Amino acid sequence: MLVLEGGHVFKDPETKQPLTQRINQADVEPTLKWLENILNIDLVNNTIGTTGKKPTSGDLDIAVDSEEYSKEEVIASLARWVDENISDANLKDYIAKTGIEVHFKTPINGDAANGYVQTDLMFGDAEFMKWSSQGEDVDKFRGQHRMILLASIASFKGYRWSGFNGLTPRLGGETIRNTQKITDILIGSGHSPDDLTSIDKILNIIKDDPDYEKMIA
Repeated sequence: MLVLEGGHVFKDPETKQPLTQRINQADVEPTLKWLENILNIDLVNNTIGTTGKKPTSGDLDIAVDSEEYSKEEVIASLARWVDENISDANLKDYIAKTGIEVHFKTPINGDAANGYVQTDLMFGDAEFMKWSSQGEDVDKFRGQHRMILLASIASFKGYRWSGFNGLTPRLGGETIRNTQKITDILIGSGHSPDDLTSIDKILNIIKDDPDYEKMIA
């Protein structure tokens, strides 16, 4: 499943309180454009989840094409900026790596006086992640809830679901990232991949299925 970090990677070692904060919607694009100048990667057009879509965001979630960019190259670029701009900085206070992600304690609008927001750079199939991890339009659900629902349906159908990687047969076989094929497998033919981007849409489609309770178990 794809479960986003939520902006709590960087913490004060004594108080355990986050060293980053929420970012206002108006500051998201300027902050990402500032970071683009360091990384030379298109970030603004590769946001995932609800980044920049609500009045505030807990972090900045970005999909990065792992075929084009490597975590090591990105970390090196971030480390170079920290070394050149923050005296006596401990790189671990600004850069962290977990699994397929690189986290950066990012000055809002490029200015530490505005505070810091956590940027999560997620490496993989960027276009797939932008589809799979779209934020919910309604406040009663979050994207991670949809991931849990899709994982439940996939398990009933004999697959494993990953918001990073796609749909994998439990008995072996290649991972499927074709969004239409995933849609056909999980909720049947005749539906659009867009139908899998909303819990309400998914539940409305499968509600009359005789195996509904097993699918959502």
